[in-house]
Amino acid sequence: MSETLTVKKRDKVGTRASDRLRAEGLCPAVLYGHNEPSVSLAVPYEQLSTTLRHGAKVVDLAGDEKGQALLQDLQWDTFGRYVLHADLLRVAAGERVTVEIGVEGKGEAPGEAEGGVMTWVNHAVEIEVTPANIPEKLHIDLSEVHLGDTVTASAVIDLPEGATLVTDPTRVLLNCVAPQAEEEEETEAAAATGAEPELVGKKGDDEESSDE
Repeated sequence: MSETLTVKKRDKVGTRASDRLRAEGLCPAVLYGHNEPSVSLAVPYEQLSTTLRHGAKVVDLAGDEKGQALLQDLQWDTFGRYVLHADLLRVAAGERVTVEIGVEGKGEAPGEAEGGVMTWVNHAVEIEVTPANIPEKLHIDLSEVHLGDTVTASAVIDLPEGATLVTDPTRVLLNCVAPQAEEEEETEAAAATGAEPELVGKKGDDEESSDE
């Protein structure tokens, strides 16, 4: 899927200039690649938001720049609501690019009926593909996932024709684990990060104490 961004070259860069652009409904961006000079651009927020909502990875450029570009990197605000800056990589028709694509489950996992919980470890994989064949999403088949099973990147079922999986095929995407095992994994993860596990009922106890 390809969307169009009508871009405008910008001469002024820096924090103040970028803030003024955002106030005008424009997003600062930079276009680079193909051994050509980098170009600072301004992109209409409305067009960029539509592009992201549609899940497009490649855009057609109109205005001061022409051609196609890959949405290479996006810088979001603290709350992940607004794009503060966009990196655009020039691409040509037929050229192979490496992109990260989200992975979703398809179907129902027997492991859930067996008492298991589906625990996602990684939600995306990288593939090498031509811009015209970049998919919006990739999928794994859950119909054969039982309690105790592990699903890796090699299980992706719908790679586009000619695409190559760049992510290590043995990389774990999800596990189907027993609830107790899931709790142990969360506890271990909290210990590794130094975070204290949340104590159920602690808030209520504190509130009762304050009332006494």
